[in-house]
Amino acid sequence: MLLVIGIIYENIARNGSKHFLEERTGNFLDVGGHKLYFEKEGKGDLTVIFEAGSPADHRIWESIVANISKHTTTLTYDRAGLLWSERGLLEKNPKNISTDLETLLNNGGFKKPYVIVGHSAAGRFLRPFIEKNQDDILGVVFIDPSHPEQYIRVPENLRKYMGPTLPPNWLLKLMNETGLFRLYIGDRDQLIYKSIKSGGFYDEVEFLHNEMKEESSNLNIPNTQWEIPLTIISAGQNGKNFAPNAGAQIQKEVQEYWDSLQIEISKLSSKGKRIIAEKSGHMMLKSESKLISDEILKIIQLKDNIKND
Repeated sequence: MLLVIGIIYENIARNGSKHFLEERTGNFLDVGGHKLYFEKEGKGDLTVIFEAGSPADHRIWESIVANISKHTTTLTYDRAGLLWSERGLLEKNPKNISTDLETLLNNGGFKKPYVIVGHSAAGRFLRPFIEKNQDDILGVVFIDPSHPEQYIRVPENLRKYMGPTLPPNWLLKLMNETGLFRLYIGDRDQLIYKSIKSGGFYDEVEFLHNEMKEESSNLNIPNTQWEIPLTIISAGQNGKNFAPNAGAQIQKEVQEYWDSLQIEISKLSSKGKRIIAEKSGHMMLKSESKLISDEILKIIQLKDNIKND
């Protein structure tokens, strides 16, 4: 009876989310056997590309895009298998995600140069794209980005606070169909069931989970330093965010460990800098939308300086 009730609850919730389909304003584009959903806003002679963390979708950028699209063209999209984008057959990893993005930009006629904005795992997924297309990138803004070795290096006493958890795929899908997952997340995301059903949700988390078991030599860490402006906006409250029920000392150690990784990422570029959002945790896109928007605009303004030079 509980399962039946859960299924009914889930289907009622899905039916209630249909208005999101009516509000959909973007388009679909084939990137090689599967279609990605994307939204293009504003007008300008460059493109600001927004890449969500995992397993988030294009909607998380709404408040920031509203600011930036007043100044130039913006692109938000769903990676393969997330929300409205088709899953396709390719493995979910940085190389294939970057290839999808490159195809979307080329086939969609988006203007260069690009400004790259990424949150969390996007800092991992976008590295191949940035490495390959540096000449076409005006600058990069990473918001509390993931480090490819963050789970390998974590001290043993902090591992339980930093390591990802991954239930079996069959259990995740069962939870999805019976309403348990929706109940667990508090019905905050009416459409996340689509990403679970397609497998895109699981595949991305599985990649990040398996990555922590890999050796450093297999992580595709750039061998050369970038020569483009790179801004890292780090969370100042991740000690409390990752270890909310731990003592002050553990929270301090977690924050120090996270800071060390963020500093290292900022050194990917010879033009890297780091800003700390002192009062924010990892999910800062709404609370720090002005700070993030201001840093993006600073990079956009570089194009005018280049013209003047």
